[in-house]
Amino acid sequence: MARIRALMRRAGNPEDGKVVVGPVEIDTNSHRLSVNGVPVHVGPTELRLLEMLMRHPDRAFGRAQLLDRVWGRNVYVEERTIDVHVLRLRKALAPFGADAHLQTVRGVGYRFSTSDVKA
Repeated sequence: MARIRALMRRAGNPEDGKVVVGPVEIDTNSHRLSVNGVPVHVGPTELRLLEMLMRHPDRAFGRAQLLDRVWGRNVYVEERTIDVHVLRLRKALAPFGADAHLQTVRGVGYRFSTSDVKA
């Protein structure tokens, strides 16, 4: 039960419109990102990508999976586009030290780690 409660707490409550993992919080109602309560400005695509990764913490996703889930199946976008958006997210999160949570999984893709990682 404790594990389930912890997962629910990290995933956020859909009714309140917040996804919180560690110091990073996304308010899905107002489309705002904050780290430790400080607003972080990112584009809408980066926000959707980060939200998708945060809703499934510690799970690795391939580039094709991320494209399907964030952009949709009916849009043709190069897989390397994901790399550009991840780079932008890391640059936005770097001043807060939260960029280490966005990890590259070699040979697979990316994940958002819940552990406190030192870069």
